[in-house]
Amino acid sequence: MRVHKKLKKSKINSENTSRKIKKIRTNLRDAALPKLILVSGAVVFALVFSTIFTGLLIQDIATVGTISKGIKIAGIDVGGLNRESARRLLRKELTADLKKPLLLTLDSRKFKITAREIHLSVNENKMIENAYWAGRNRNIFERMLRRFLRKPIKKDIPVSLVYNEERLARRIHEIAVVLNRKPVSASIDISRGYPIIRPSRYGLTVDEERTLNDAKSVLPTKERTMEIRASSITPSITEDEIGKIVVVKLGEHKLYLYHREKLLYEFKVAVGSPQYPTPTGKFYIIKKEKNPTWYPPKSDWAKDKKPIPPGPGNPLGPYWMEIGNGVGIHSTPDEASLGYSVSHGCIRVSEWAAMQLFNAVSVGTPVFILP
Repeated sequence: MRVHKKLKKSKINSENTSRKIKKIRTNLRDAALPKLILVSGAVVFALVFSTIFTGLLIQDIATVGTISKGIKIAGIDVGGLNRESARRLLRKELTADLKKPLLLTLDSRKFKITAREIHLSVNENKMIENAYWAGRNRNIFERMLRRFLRKPIKKDIPVSLVYNEERLARRIHEIAVVLNRKPVSASIDISRGYPIIRPSRYGLTVDEERTLNDAKSVLPTKERTMEIRASSITPSITEDEIGKIVVVKLGEHKLYLYHREKLLYEFKVAVGSPQYPTPTGKFYIIKKEKNPTWYPPKSDWAKDKKPIPPGPGNPLGPYWMEIGNGVGIHSTPDEASLGYSVSHGCIRVSEWAAMQLFNAVSVGTPVFILP
């Protein structure tokens, strides 16, 4: 009996122990499975990463000497090209255009500035090197990442030119000398005895500094035509500013009033005597006065004379238009003197003629007195 009980107890203990061992094994297996999966995943990831990294590294090494994708020079795509291929492309697409003459225009006038005149050359080597190092100067990991993500570097290298700026400025100055002109005022030609209006002409001045700056901006582009910076200069007197014109012909004893070139009135006049001649030449009305006071001039014939107020006995009458040095055009109560050379230098007209003149002319109206 005792032996039987001992055997039974031993069997129970053995079964308990077996169950515990089995449970431990199950627990160990359940705990190891995630780790196994994690380790396996890490190994696979490492293999994939290593493969990709190695591939990208090989590509990076293989592209040494090649301009990175996405790089342009003056808008021309040179990505993926080596230096020599890029140079050939630039010469075809860019250099030939940049060496064409620069055409400067002003209205219908045209002037050329050639590449030879300013010693212009295109620095292809500098542009190509800048393009190459724009991509290679990035660290290798950035280059590999961009290649993997297919996100190329986007950069446009500007044109690099070499030219003599002093020669360019000198050439623009030469063009300015040709174009610059002084304004010419409208004038009155009286050589034929009647007025002919000679038209005015606007002047012109070239802004050399602004034109030079524009040229420097245009040179690095394919655009080869630019407008010259210039401004017009208004003449002092234009045709529109010429109105009434007075012409006195001493030999005819006539005064002619014109509006520009159109004759308005013709009046008989008295002019200076041989002893006190009326001066000839070009004058202007410098003073107008209605009902003037007569003041004796500084002349022998007026010695001891007294001023005469407006009214009867005033030799100037009711209208006075002075042209300088005490000489003027005035009405006269002695209309019988008209048509003769009897005055002390002034030009006498009838009172009606004086009124017409007085109302028509202004201070500044030109007066031409001809022999």
